[in-house]
Amino acid sequence: MNPHKSRPGRVVVLGDITLDILAPIQALPNAGEDCLSPRLELHCGGVAANCAVSLARWGVPVRLLGAVGHDGFADIVLRILRTQGVDVSQVQRTKKALTGIMYIAVTPDGERTFFGSRGAGEVVQPRKEAVWLRSVRAAHFAGYNFLSPSTAKTAEYLLNSIRKVGGTTSLDVGSAPSLEVPGKILQVSRKVDILFVSVDEARAITGTRTEQAAFDALRRAGAREVVLKLGERGCLIFESGKLRQIPAFSVSVIDTTGAGDAFVAAYLQARWRGWSVMEAALVANAAGAAAASVVGAGERMPRVRDILRLIRRARLGQDWDPIRQQVVMRLSRELRESRPNSRGGSSASQA
Repeated sequence: MNPHKSRPGRVVVLGDITLDILAPIQALPNAGEDCLSPRLELHCGGVAANCAVSLARWGVPVRLLGAVGHDGFADIVLRILRTQGVDVSQVQRTKKALTGIMYIAVTPDGERTFFGSRGAGEVVQPRKEAVWLRSVRAAHFAGYNFLSPSTAKTAEYLLNSIRKVGGTTSLDVGSAPSLEVPGKILQVSRKVDILFVSVDEARAITGTRTEQAAFDALRRAGAREVVLKLGERGCLIFESGKLRQIPAFSVSVIDTTGAGDAFVAAYLQARWRGWSVMEAALVANAAGAAAASVVGAGERMPRVRDILRLIRRARLGQDWDPIRQQVVMRLSRELRESRPNSRGGSSASQA
């Protein structure tokens, strides 16, 4: 199975779609205290929705698979997703639950704390023998899919279907899945082509303490291509027979919501287009940094031009400059060659 193509085909992303309510606060309250925010913002959110919007920003034809309720919240998020160029024709609407809602408290350092429920995201139903699957060449999964029986069944069916036709698959683990179903996550990580995992998540599912030990344990367990996210320190990859730390980009952090999703989308599109692991990791770090420099995710996810601007002005040191320049050249070419999509969403030419 070769995940590296000159152009990405149609992609499906399976996972949560939520309405995010962002609230800037000075500090988290103690138990029983009041905590008022000077303003509230409504955005489309959810790890799958954020990733899908980001992929659409890169000009990738992306279809979102998830579930929302029969409520006004669903109308809001679906309208936003359509305007961003995401195909929502396979998003299910259910009467079993409300659309997922997340209340996100953001402190001045950009750190965010989530309160809320996945809602309808827990009841996505598998649809076997789906005709639309015939055009799918890659599938991306959030680890949260494996927290509930219904979504786990859907994820496993989709994963097996894509593998049967020679498509490529990827998994972004997530904090709760790494703690609640570590064995299942480790099992799935052996089946996907690319695994995204944070340091804490990697430690949880491998039972190791250090970054290198966790990385090595995942590779021994059968994970093919591991990307270990280090946050503000960049990421770790395995290239040319050794572990390499890819440098981060310095930005003024405002809100880290969606930064990991922007990272994942940037890395995936790069690998699908045949970029090297190091080039993909570098552009992913830039995308994550760009996402952390604005408030909100969803429709606020960074555009390609924002990521290119950040990489152009970065000073990463002499060892990394050739790779940085190669990425700049690739992104500049993408911007020149791409065209706005017909929906008015953000393709690479607009992004």
